[in-house]
Amino acid sequence: MIQDLRDVLRRLTAEPTFSAIAIITLALGIGANTAIFSLIKTVLIRPLPYGDPERVVVIWNTREADSTTWLSNPEVSSYGNDATTLERMAGIYETEANLTGGQEPERVRAAFVTTNLFETLAVGPMLGRTFTTADAEGAASAVVLGHGLWTRRFGGDPNIVGQSIQMNGVAHTVVGVMPESFRLPLDYRKDKPTEAWTPFAIDPANPGPWGDRSLIGVGRLRPGATATSATSELAVIAGRWISAGYVKDQGDFRFSRSAVPVQEFVTGSVRTPLLILLGTVGFVLLIAVANVANLLLARADVRGRDIAIRSALGARRGRLVRQLLAESVLLGLAGSALGLVFAYAGMRTLSILRPSSLPRLEGVQLDATVLAFTTVLGIVAGLVFGLAPAIHLSRPDLTSILHDGGRSGTAGRSRRAVRKALVVAQMALSVVLVLGAGLLTRSLIELNRVDVGFDAANVITAQIQLPARDYSQPGPVINFYRNLVERLEQLPGVRSAGAIRILPLTRTIGDWSITLESRPFSADENPNGDFQWVTPRYFEAMGLRLVRGRFPSTADREDAPMVVVVNETMAARYWPGEDAIGKRFHLGTKDQPWLTIVGIVANVRHNAIVEEPRAEMYIPQAQVNRETGGNPRAMAIVVRTESNPLAIVDGLRATIRSLDPNLPISEIQTMEQVTARALSEQRFMAILLGAFATLALVLAAVGIYGTISLLVAERTQEIGIRMALGAGREAILRMVLSEAVALAAAGLALGLAAGAALTRSLGNLLYGVGAHDPLTFAVIPVVLIAVALVASFYPARRAAALDPIATLRR
Repeated sequence: MIQDLRDVLRRLTAEPTFSAIAIITLALGIGANTAIFSLIKTVLIRPLPYGDPERVVVIWNTREADSTTWLSNPEVSSYGNDATTLERMAGIYETEANLTGGQEPERVRAAFVTTNLFETLAVGPMLGRTFTTADAEGAASAVVLGHGLWTRRFGGDPNIVGQSIQMNGVAHTVVGVMPESFRLPLDYRKDKPTEAWTPFAIDPANPGPWGDRSLIGVGRLRPGATATSATSELAVIAGRWISAGYVKDQGDFRFSRSAVPVQEFVTGSVRTPLLILLGTVGFVLLIAVANVANLLLARADVRGRDIAIRSALGARRGRLVRQLLAESVLLGLAGSALGLVFAYAGMRTLSILRPSSLPRLEGVQLDATVLAFTTVLGIVAGLVFGLAPAIHLSRPDLTSILHDGGRSGTAGRSRRAVRKALVVAQMALSVVLVLGAGLLTRSLIELNRVDVGFDAANVITAQIQLPARDYSQPGPVINFYRNLVERLEQLPGVRSAGAIRILPLTRTIGDWSITLESRPFSADENPNGDFQWVTPRYFEAMGLRLVRGRFPSTADREDAPMVVVVNETMAARYWPGEDAIGKRFHLGTKDQPWLTIVGIVANVRHNAIVEEPRAEMYIPQAQVNRETGGNPRAMAIVVRTESNPLAIVDGLRATIRSLDPNLPISEIQTMEQVTARALSEQRFMAILLGAFATLALVLAAVGIYGTISLLVAERTQEIGIRMALGAGREAILRMVLSEAVALAAAGLALGLAAGAALTRSLGNLLYGVGAHDPLTFAVIPVVLIAVALVASFYPARRAAALDPIATLRR
């Protein structure tokens, strides 16, 4: 074997061009597979950092996969006490907190959690401890910090436990710091994780109202229990609530909740796209392998004489096969080594293109498992592409090969047939990939054409949350935002400014039941609308279109008649065929002040671009307290500028600091960035699949070029005779090109048939385009035939330029 390897190394170094082409071709295919495998290993395969993660479940909505299932305090308590399949049940209330004192104010994502949350997830702290029941019952406020916040704001101080920090203007005592890997299940779906947790307790004797749903439920299954059995038990428990009159039976309410395994919860939405990418890079590797196999078959004619001499001198067939496979495996391993470089570059690209929905991407790395995968892939690839040439060469026809005319023998014809078959297979695989990329590109184009309902150009946004200690009453809150908007509009280059409860395309709003005037509330109809509160001039700042009526104005103060603006969907749903202007309703089912509709605005796609607009209502922020009793301290600031919105960031910060120097500002971004992030998953898939399809098409074009070049070289004598007998250059050009088109057409036919079946898997990733989109299926064949003609034109022109006299002399 050592002797064979030395011989292989001498041969490969003696043919540097062949070796370089083969290694680079393999490296492209292997590198793509390594990058996607490392991604899938981290995202889909690696267990989440919880104790026995297969026993952790999230209570989620079965009717809408991406819809949050909020639970009330009594529901969490009842699940924990009554569900025999659950060992523990914890609740999470997500919020945000302002950190002040000692440094620049900072706003972080935080959460109130039941004291058993960390025990439910079976994760211990890195420093200190987690919560006890006493932490929730005592007067002192405890907090557990995330690793990122601990290192960023407190310098990784190992003595942080026991120290006091200011959160929302209230002193909290740090009792622990969680490990770097810790995330709440819902954090994996968001750009920023929660980094501070404070405890609360649910009093079993007085848990609170059943209809006040604001918690996310996380449970731990008992040993032997399954998510399916837990889901069935949740439905039984919900039936008891309905029978007892705690909740109303709203159709399929009792069947709307599932115990979803946490791994499935975190990765469910990205599993199909990642598996599609894995299949894509598998196709790319097959095309690369076919190209290298073609290269080896082309060398078979050159090496045939050498192999024949070895065989004539007594070399056994097994020895010949072993030596030939050693060469191909060595090429495969070299391709793997270079492929790791391409894989690293690919992983860096993935981190740049990362969509917000792709979790755990920061953990993707070239570890021992990935290295082993790449090595095995190189060996297997080497065996696959080396097998056909090895079998052909190990059975030499000594008489024909050693004879001068040996090239035209049966072995040569056999190799030509194999080369043609490989080209057809390459083209077929390329067709499938290009079809998929074309469909995703068309879908992305359609998504970019969707009217989101606002004008994102020249708009800057920021998030603000006023601390409850300093802004406990509605008056100071209303005055703060009123003064802020007025001062922002005085900045140079600002056209308009406003504020809204939740910015479009950033997170789900949530709906609120309403009671229509002169129409008793019906649980079956369950009238409701997504609720927003806004300051005057928000609509102008965001560029919303007024359909009828007017926008809220500065006259809609806290003591003025209460008004509301609704969108077109809400107006059409509850007042069909009528003019909704002047109609009245109030929030909830209890007696509340009536809200009079004064305006109708165009629909805004708030939750997602791909989601149809929902009923939405906008209440002036100054009047919210009178309607809900709430005091909306957290708002998103929206400023429209004359030109580049980033130019006023300093002015925005200074204006807010002038009103409250201790107030942190977060998430400063343009609305164009927000809109781009909403399309990040579709763009990610379109770019990656497009890149891999382009690579596959290039490799297939190289395969066609190489095969046609070889066929021309092998038929030089025949072409010379044809031209000597009167065939014109156009006829020779047509003959060669027709052979290339025939190969491409055969691959095209197979690829279209396979593509029609395989593109169905893209159904959930497409918008406005069918999996069998006629335009895509019509354009792609034309493009691929054009690629085949371009790839074969140079060999065909070279054949047509042959001198018949010189050819016959040779």
